[in-house]
Amino acid sequence: MNPSEENNERIKQLEIENLRLKAELEANKLANTTSAAVRKLVATSTTRVLAGKGLKNSFKQLLDELPGGNIKKDTLSEIMAQVVWRITRIGTFAILAAIAPLLIMAVQTWMLSRQNDKLDVQNSLLGRQNERLDQQINLEEGNRRSSLIFFMSNIMDKLDIELRSNKDRTLSDALIGRIVSLSQSMRPYRYLENDSLTPRQLSPERGQLLFSLVNSNLDKATYDKIYARANFNYADLREANFSEAYLRGAKLANSSFSNANFNYADLAGADLSNAWLEHATFRNTAMNGINLAGANLRESRMENITMLDGNMSNADLRQIYLEGDFSGTNLEGVKLQNASLVDVNLEGCYFQSLGWIDSLKFLEVKGLRFVREIYFPNHEARKKGFLMDSVYALRLDPKSDLGKMRTCNEAVKAIVSSNEKVRSLQQAARTSGQSLLLYAAKNPFGMEDLGIEKDSVWLYRLSANQLDLSSTVMWVQYNPNSQTVWEIFPDDANRTNPLQFDKSLLKLIGIGCE
Repeated sequence: MNPSEENNERIKQLEIENLRLKAELEANKLANTTSAAVRKLVATSTTRVLAGKGLKNSFKQLLDELPGGNIKKDTLSEIMAQVVWRITRIGTFAILAAIAPLLIMAVQTWMLSRQNDKLDVQNSLLGRQNERLDQQINLEEGNRRSSLIFFMSNIMDKLDIELRSNKDRTLSDALIGRIVSLSQSMRPYRYLENDSLTPRQLSPERGQLLFSLVNSNLDKATYDKIYARANFNYADLREANFSEAYLRGAKLANSSFSNANFNYADLAGADLSNAWLEHATFRNTAMNGINLAGANLRESRMENITMLDGNMSNADLRQIYLEGDFSGTNLEGVKLQNASLVDVNLEGCYFQSLGWIDSLKFLEVKGLRFVREIYFPNHEARKKGFLMDSVYALRLDPKSDLGKMRTCNEAVKAIVSSNEKVRSLQQAARTSGQSLLLYAAKNPFGMEDLGIEKDSVWLYRLSANQLDLSSTVMWVQYNPNSQTVWEIFPDDANRTNPLQFDKSLLKLIGIGCE
């Protein structure tokens, strides 16, 4: 290439470079112009937002009027109004800006609450599902247990056949063995009651078997053989009528006997530990050696009871009515709030700590003063098997007035009870399933805590209930001065009726009973 062509080529490259540089300069100028316009727009917008167009115009008007010194009131008023408006507007924006996060948090909280509600519903459904599964499992167990009713029916048919051919009401050892085996097979379970499972495992089948046996009027020796080997624990026998039933030595632990009737029954040596006996009635019931440890006896009634050497440790006796002979019974840890102790014999009853008897004074126990003034706790050692146990036993203080009252009361009641009319009324009541007892209304000692007035005579009422005067069928008075017994009529003070009695019983009346 000659020099002339090289120069031409170089000139063309320079011209191209020149055009490129001009293009870049134009682009930079345009960018600077746009940036300045944006800055101006932002500044104007910010000023307009913060100050507002009206406030800007007002200040402009003020600046125009300042050189001449002729500032108008309208201008100042406009400025002040615009300032107030701007402040209010900015405050409103600030409040909205502050509220916005709170609103967001409220929405989030509401959404979380809805989510928790749905989780609660889900958990409830899962719990209900688990409950239904539990019910299904227990119902299957119940169906299996109820199938044993067929075998029980078979056994009861065999029992009827043997009793028809046996006037002694005894059963063969083979049949007794089948009864024992059946009682062992009828194990407790939870079953549906009011669309929910029972809170405790019970065996309605064992209850039905026991109730059928009790009402079969078997020979006592046969009952002894059955009770010695059969298992009736956890039996469901609510509201059952065991009046005059023979249950000596029966195994009835953890059973349910709410509202049951044990009047005139024989429960000596029976195991009723941890049983439920709320509202049950015990009148003239034989309960020597009974085990009621941990039993629930709330609001039950025990009238004219014989419970020698029984075990009531840790039993719930709240609101119970107690009347009878409880000599030598274990009272360790019993609950006695609002209980009524009426004419009770607690000689030899024992407990482990003096703290228990001291705590009774803080409870509302009717007859507590009677007990505390008659008995004193004596520290003793008792042998249980090969072990010695240190306990406090209640011992009667024969020198106390209340101790004398109790001794005299037993003697006078024996005299009054020897009257033929009194005995016949009690026997008639017993035949009808009721119970009439003698309750002291007056005596020479008086006991306000037990509702006994102080008088020179002994007055008793023959009644079905110590707390219900309307159940009284007869009023009987013993006059210690004339040693006579009278039927009296409170509604007619002049009407009396002399009663015959066993005069040989007068020797029971000791000195100091007048």
